[in-house]
Amino acid sequence: MDKRFDNYINQIVSGLKCSKEEKNDIKEEIKDHLTLLKTEYLEEGYSENVAIQKALYSFGDGNHIQEGLQHSLFPYYRLIKISKWILFGLYSIVLLWNLLLMRMLDRIFNYKYFNTYFWYPENTHSFFDLKVWKLNSNIIPFHNVYEYITGTNRFNVDIIIHNTLGNILIFIPLGFFLPILFNKYNSLSKVFIVSLLLTCIIELLQFFLQLGQFDIDDIILNTIGGIAGYLIIKLLMRAPLYTKRKASQKQVI
Repeated sequence: MDKRFDNYINQIVSGLKCSKEEKNDIKEEIKDHLTLLKTEYLEEGYSENVAIQKALYSFGDGNHIQEGLQHSLFPYYRLIKISKWILFGLYSIVLLWNLLLMRMLDRIFNYKYFNTYFWYPENTHSFFDLKVWKLNSNIIPFHNVYEYITGTNRFNVDIIIHNTLGNILIFIPLGFFLPILFNKYNSLSKVFIVSLLLTCIIELLQFFLQLGQFDIDDIILNTIGGIAGYLIIKLLMRAPLYTKRKASQKQVI
């Protein structure tokens, strides 16, 4: 196909907010229409170069077509896009509030009292003391999870749920939002990496700001939550309603 057709189609499709598969379908539809127009002009006696130019002119302005396609594919795209960013912002605030900000405020207003988030052994007051680091960190995978599960007689149920299931649930929205808002995070491996890096950063901040203990189990459970959120959104995209919308897009052009 002529490069002018390729450039024209790419100009239209590249700006559409839809999946890669949907873009490929739309490209094929536009290509078929342009080829048909070109053939008609060739049959009328025009040269190939003129036929291509007239086909592009007849098809219309690329920007206007892109706007029409986006509206047809998703009539309330702008409203939904804004809503998704608002929800993501609210989730980010809730996440940071629960894991960092609330603890910071608690320590600011209760600095004279015992720090319930970070412990110091007796006769030890230096943060850089090895005993302090050992007491406030766990680098053995699932060690604390095992302690919670087998220690129901030593821990309240709400503490067990908060430190196990809660650590998974709080990161599920992250895996849900990443592929929706950012095209480059539309794969399991990338969501895994982002979830892992983010929870590592939070754990390290909690530890060095003395707002919590460094726990490898938290990192594992948070990352599982991010992966679970990604798998949930992928399953939703395979739901009948989504599949029906995708199938109907071939009739848009």
